Amino acid sequence: MAKVPEQQLHDDERRLRDELADLPEIAILHIIYQQKVYEGHAKDYEFSGTSMREHWQSGYEDTRRTLKRQEWMAMPPQGGGMLVHDVHRQED
Repeated sequence: MAKVPEQQLHDDERRLRDELADLPEIAILHIIYQQKVYEGHAKDYEFSGTSMREHWQSGYEDTRRTLKRQEWMAMPPQGGGMLVHDVHRQED
């Protein structure tokens, strides 16, 4: 909204712009389970011991890979807003 000329903004948009400008810097680390090729729709309700151990192992490995990226642990620079990292979307 900073790129929109002031005269084109409505009062509500100006208020929103001012509120958003006051937000703190935020770093988000996505660690989201990635479905395996052989898993079907049952993954949402299939809680066998084998399945759970496999999911836990996947989460453990994703967490280790994420924590190895020390640069991801740093907060965005002042005024940098929100920064999102996803171990599944980044190259190693």
